[in-house]
Amino acid sequence: MVTALPVGPNGDRTWVLQPTRSLSWHEAKLLLSVVAGGELVIGVFFWQMGLPLVLPFSGLEVIALAAAFYLVHHRSQRKEVVRLEGDALFVERGRSAVEESVQFNRFWVRVELKQHQYRNHPRRLLVGLHGQYLELGNFLVESERESFAKTLINALRKRG
Repeated sequence: MVTALPVGPNGDRTWVLQPTRSLSWHEAKLLLSVVAGGELVIGVFFWQMGLPLVLPFSGLEVIALAAAFYLVHHRSQRKEVVRLEGDALFVERGRSAVEESVQFNRFWVRVELKQHQYRNHPRRLLVGLHGQYLELGNFLVESERESFAKTLINALRKRG
């Protein structure tokens, strides 16, 4: 998902790129609780019927599902902030704080959508100069990536 923040007083532009999340962490925990309750009922039922191994395997299934929910949620918290301020283009990445920050001269930076080396993979949005490129929005869908590339190219041109 690409969110454009309001244009600053000096004409500065800021975009926030982040994965689309269908569930909040609270909603994920609620869904996991419902699934765990159902697994517990099924496991206890089969344990009473004389099949004791169903209960521990039900527990393992819930643990695996909880781990998958956690990993997906953790990955969905990534953010990329792209700022165009004056003569500089800033790209900041991280989760709750900035973990990586890169600055480019807006007059020299190139923005390109490059075909992936493997067939049927989405194109890559690259920003950089002098052969040093940074991939942006690898979690975006193809249409969002293409739209943001056009928006960024137009914003870089307008400032010149």
